[in-house]
Amino acid sequence: MSEPPSPTPPQWEYRVIHINVDNSTPPKPPDPQVASQKLGGTLSPEFISREFPQQYGPEQRAQAAPKHPAEQLQHFLNLLGKEGWEMTTTAQVGQLLMFFFKRPLPLAPPQAAEAPQSP
Repeated sequence: MSEPPSPTPPQWEYRVIHINVDNSTPPKPPDPQVASQKLGGTLSPEFISREFPQQYGPEQRAQAAPKHPAEQLQHFLNLLGKEGWEMTTTAQVGQLLMFFFKRPLPLAPPQAAEAPQSP
């Protein structure tokens, strides 16, 4: 009697993401007043807002407000989860916070036996 073949152990692929831990002040949303000051007043804040609405319009400034780092990280982790990645561990190396993920490798489809070709 022959023994059934032993199951193939799972195979994994891994992904490592690092985040630079920087406790400095987060960037501020674009401000036409600040931009005007950086340019030495050569362009007025009103002109900057009017001519560059994609960067300095009120809607864009409200959208550009930085989100809390935890909210940003949660969004990023959810995206990876949707791709099938599972976070296995974290580790800090100096200023880098490392995130380790794994997911099963897709199983290769069984190879079909080649049929003999007739002449």
